Amino acid sequence: MKLNIVSICFFIFSGFSDTINLNAQKVVRYDLYVKDTLVNFTGKTKRAIAVNGQIPMPTLTFTQGDTAEIHVYNELKESTSLHWHGLVLPNKEDGVPYLTQMPIEPGATHIYRFPIVQNGTHCYHSHSGLQEQIGMYGSMILNKREDDPTFRKGIDDLATIPVVISEWTDYNPNNVHRMLHNATDWFAIRKGSTQSYAEAIKEGHFNTKVKNEFKRMLSMDVSDVYYERFFLNGKAESQLSQFKAGDKVRLRISNGGASTYF
Repeated sequence: MKLNIVSICFFIFSGFSDTINLNAQKVVRYDLYVKDTLVNFTGKTKRAIAVNGQIPMPTLTFTQGDTAEIHVYNELKESTSLHWHGLVLPNKEDGVPYLTQMPIEPGATHIYRFPIVQNGTHCYHSHSGLQEQIGMYGSMILNKREDDPTFRKGIDDLATIPVVISEWTDYNPNNVHRMLHNATDWFAIRKGSTQSYAEAIKEGHFNTKVKNEFKRMLSMDVSDVYYERFFLNGKAESQLSQFKAGDKVRLRISNGGASTYF
């Protein structure tokens, strides 16, 4: 249930990181603790998954040429995994359970280690079940080396703000998935986007309406799930108060949504 997106991103990193030199190679390490939590975004308390106590997950920052070493500690009561969206890396590090790795079981630790061979803005997320929808998404910033011939003074060295855009539903993601398979109009009703037969006749599309009903094709598609909230970096709004008029800042935006076109 992923119509993802590699683009540009936001959130000041508050995870744990460490940098060491190994055989003249820069190894950048992050420790990520995956744990159940409760959130209240809409007046209702719901289950979510936080990494290092935050949603979205910490922004991971590397420079092209680094070696990423990411330690994942699964403190959930279910298995998990992490997939690095859009990254070029060894297949065994891609983070797809039962395909490129075994799931990270409850109480287990898994280490991802791979070279950073590109630059740009990417995202990472759980590839287990629908955990991504309840908090397991974050951004990855891959900086250019200063000696890169394409390095742009005044752009690539600007202050960077990652911006993660995402959505939230109070429904259990598994129920959302089930409702989509059952061809329900409930989400369209919530959005006020259903079309009646009278409207179809008025617009001259009665036959189309009948055919679509016969094929169980709803007025809205999978990307039109009703969401209670839309977020920038886990908040309904974001104020960059650290900047003043005239400052230049580079926004790196990534889409952490499960099914929304932003």
